[in-house]
Amino acid sequence: MKLNILAPLKISLLASLVLGQANNVTYNVIAFPESPDMFVAVIVDNNTYRLAASTSGSLLYSGNAPAAQNEYHYVILDNANQVNVSEAFSRSPTQNETTINEFFNRSSVTHQLNYLPQVYEPVPAINRIKSDLHVLNQIPTIQIWGNQTAIDILHKNQVQDLDFELNVTYYGLNNVQEFQNVKVSLAGRSSRWIPKLSYGLKMKTKGDQNLYGYKKFKLRALGMDPSYVRECVSYSTLKAVGIPASGFSYVRLFINKQPAGLYGFIETFQDPWTANVFAGGDTSYKPGYLYQGQLAGENQTVSVFSDLSYYGDNTTLYSLGQYKIKTGTDKDETPDDFKELQDFTKFINSTSSDTTVEEWEKHLDTEIFTRAMAIEDLLGFSDAYMTLLNNFYVYNDPKSPGRYIYIPADLDTTIGIALYELDYLLTGNYSEHPGFNIRPLTSKLFSNQIMVNHYQQVILNLTQQLVNPDIMYPFIDSVVNMIYPDVEWDLTLPGMGTFHLPSMEDINPGGAENTTSNSIFGPGFKTNWTDIPQTFESSLNGPTNSTATESVKGFIAKKSANVLAFYKK
Repeated sequence: MKLNILAPLKISLLASLVLGQANNVTYNVIAFPESPDMFVAVIVDNNTYRLAASTSGSLLYSGNAPAAQNEYHYVILDNANQVNVSEAFSRSPTQNETTINEFFNRSSVTHQLNYLPQVYEPVPAINRIKSDLHVLNQIPTIQIWGNQTAIDILHKNQVQDLDFELNVTYYGLNNVQEFQNVKVSLAGRSSRWIPKLSYGLKMKTKGDQNLYGYKKFKLRALGMDPSYVRECVSYSTLKAVGIPASGFSYVRLFINKQPAGLYGFIETFQDPWTANVFAGGDTSYKPGYLYQGQLAGENQTVSVFSDLSYYGDNTTLYSLGQYKIKTGTDKDETPDDFKELQDFTKFINSTSSDTTVEEWEKHLDTEIFTRAMAIEDLLGFSDAYMTLLNNFYVYNDPKSPGRYIYIPADLDTTIGIALYELDYLLTGNYSEHPGFNIRPLTSKLFSNQIMVNHYQQVILNLTQQLVNPDIMYPFIDSVVNMIYPDVEWDLTLPGMGTFHLPSMEDINPGGAENTTSNSIFGPGFKTNWTDIPQTFESSLNGPTNSTATESVKGFIAKKSANVLAFYKK
């Protein structure tokens, strides 16, 4: 009987609570007050409500407040509850019970992009998992956090190969993911010479930790590209031509609540990357050898390079640092691990103009390589296979052992940022592209008349359908509209490192003292590195007032015009 009396009362109380909260909203904003005695708040219809972070190190501030009738906006309060910083705009009332994870002083979280068309369908070798890792029209936030002493050591030794286990939090629009004990290192070579540093993130290979199916990442500083869009355009173009490569998206990066800036976010080619891209994420997939070409080893004394030359039967000559192994072995690499690469280079060396396409196909996915070289030419990749025999991978596909898949990587010196004289990169004649006639794989494969005819057709098709102002400018403009507030913010930040003037050992490849740079790198390699500093506007739209650097749009316009003129189209 007692239960019968209390039950209606409980229902009535519950209904009152629901009605009382029906007009409340949970507000969520990513913010970064300058000092610990400042607070984050939301002003709803001229009434102020403080928000709180779940932990002292979190960037996400949340709290309940009435639903706005007219507008709301976020502010930073000082310790006297006075507004220190306010958003420069008003937000429209939300009809939902909670906001998405908004970002302080950014009016939009999802942007309208004019995406590049899918000119070629993905090649049959690709079986990539569906993943929300790269949603290009959004800019998530990543925070690296943990031991400040370890972070300081990392930054003060920016040219050293150090790593520390820290923590990483990923703030998406609708979720927050936290990862413990992530190995954090500085990434790149020349990117370590400037204050805005790039980072590598590695989750443990074993275990369930992953971000949308991936475990290894690079945070690309974009510090040598004043336009901030070259890597975005390059990776988007590779996707549009259907060949394997990392995806790309933008993120905002913080380190222990200190802003690091706007970064490019890409995958690195270590497990489980090959399973994710070639086997639909199959956890039982056993990858083949994935060899990385990186020009030469740091302390290399023998003149052997990563151009896929055949150096005879001594596998030690392949293991001197010009190649690294990213998958295919769970132990430290030995010369024996390079036997399969040696076999591939031996085949390349043995071919002639009479080698049939069918024979080539047994050893190389020629369609992937052809499309990759066409983009390397059309977008002026000046630190890649044909140019600096660098920044590429070849993967021995376990589904077809001995048949290699070519994968381009690290696309920062592209589309007008040049390590070669611009005339060589802007030519419409494919055979004049630096390195085309001297790299073993291009010179041998394209000595076959069928293959070189196909290569020229791909270059022409892509120029007409993709790499031209009509197609690319709208995409670029839409990306710029999205990132511009973050570019302005990024330009105000000092960087976590310092300028580091490289020594000649940093610049010259190992063993290069025994060989002239012209014979290694081909014609057009720069010897004068002085240039005119570029702004965001000049780097994007021009004019650069420089003979050494071309703007993004200027390069696309000139290159496409030159290709069409060469083919008289």
